[in-house]
Amino acid sequence: MNGKTIKLSSGQTSGQKQGVALWVEQGNGTAALGERMKLQAVSNRKLYIQIADQIRDQILAGAVEPGRQLPSERDLAVSLGVSRPTVREALIALEVAGFVEVRVGVGAFVRDQSKGSAALPEGHSPIEIMRVRRLLEPEAAALASQNISPEGTARMAEAMRRMQAETANNRWSSESDRMLHLTIAEGSGNTMLREVLDLLWNSRFEVVDTKFHEHLASMSAVRTHIMDDHARIVAGIVQGNAEAAREAMATHLDFVTASMLGAWD
Repeated sequence: MNGKTIKLSSGQTSGQKQGVALWVEQGNGTAALGERMKLQAVSNRKLYIQIADQIRDQILAGAVEPGRQLPSERDLAVSLGVSRPTVREALIALEVAGFVEVRVGVGAFVRDQSKGSAALPEGHSPIEIMRVRRLLEPEAAALASQNISPEGTARMAEAMRRMQAETANNRWSSESDRMLHLTIAEGSGNTMLREVLDLLWNSRFEVVDTKFHEHLASMSAVRTHIMDDHARIVAGIVQGNAEAAREAMATHLDFVTASMLGAWD
C-alpha cells in the first residue's frame, strides 16, 4: 500500500457515542496530511430490537411504574424517529420477554419486573417476512393452479376444513394456515420456490412473529376475512384459473400486512 498502513482504534469525543477512529499513516508513523476520520460503530442488530432495548432500559430505570401504560405507538414512533410498525415489533419483543403486556385496541402496559427477562428475543422482522411472501406467494398460487396434483387438491381441502372448524370455535391454528400455504407452494411444481417459502414459514414460528400473529388472530373480523380470502385462493387454484389464484393470494397478503400495520391502540 505504498508504505501506508490502515489503523483502527476506539475513539470518543465529548457528547458522542463510542465510535471508531480511522486514519492512514505514512511509513514514518505520521498521519497522512494530519487528517483523521471519525466513524460511528455500526450495529447490525435489527432496528426493532434496538428500539426495544431503549424502552426496556427506561422501564428498568423506573421511568414507568408497573401497571402504567406506555406512550402510544404514535408518540413513541415520533420520539424515536422510526415507523409505527417498527415500534409495534419492539413492543411485541418486550411482551415476549415479559416487560409489557400488549392489549390490542388499548395499548402496552408495563408488567412487574420480577416477571421480566434481561434478554430480548432476536429474530426476523415479521413485517419484512410478510413483504417477501407478498413477492413470492401470488406466483406460487398461479403456478399451483396449473400444476397441483389431486393429492395436493385434497390436502388443500383438508386444511380448509380444519381452519373452518377452528374459526367456528373462535380459534386459529398457525399449523393449519401453514399447511394450506405450503401445500400451494408444493403444488407450484417449483422446488426452489417451495424451499424458499418453507424457510419463510419457518420464520413464522420465531417467538416475536408467533406473538404478532396471535394478536392478529385474536380479532374475530380478521379471522373471518382470512377464511374468505383462503376460500377464494383455493377456488382459483381448483378451477385452474392462474390469474384469479394470483390475485386472490395477493389480496390476502395485502390484507394481512395492512392488519399488521393498522392502528392497534
